[in-house]
Amino acid sequence: MQKIQEGKYEVFTTREDAIEKFMQLEGVCREEISGENQIAFYCYESGNVYITDPPARSADNTNSTNLYGKVITQDGKTYVTYYTGFRKSNQVFKIISLIFMILLAIGAIVLSVIQKNITVSVVALALCLIVVVNNLRDSAREGQNSPRDSEILVKELERRVEAVNKWDK
Repeated sequence: MQKIQEGKYEVFTTREDAIEKFMQLEGVCREEISGENQIAFYCYESGNVYITDPPARSADNTNSTNLYGKVITQDGKTYVTYYTGFRKSNQVFKIISLIFMILLAIGAIVLSVIQKNITVSVVALALCLIVVVNNLRDSAREGQNSPRDSEILVKELERRVEAVNKWDK
């Protein structure tokens, strides 16, 4: 994983209280990252914080840029430490998915040639080319948009920290 950005925010409450409040703030965020991909905020009892894909996303439509954090106590103060990272493994999974789609398209073309149906072969080839070009373009954009996506994730965490800091006001 390639780290993009890291830092920490102070939370003006105890670690346990911060975790409890963050857990109440869990859910899908209003903001989206590149490609109109939704993001969701998660906090676990262990204090681990994530901003990543919402549940039930397809494997080929997962976000490669995510935020990972932890609620900690340091020098008597509570902080959320975080870093954003770009998962290159997602690109590998997307390429494997793409290869699988290409193999299916080749199988459809071979089957249509065997059955002497040229129209189906041409349509299958055209659809295959469209899917391949589209997926390659999206993968390239995702890497280029990673710094901007990282900023969106950090701003979302900052909003959650501000909400916890203003909880009783």
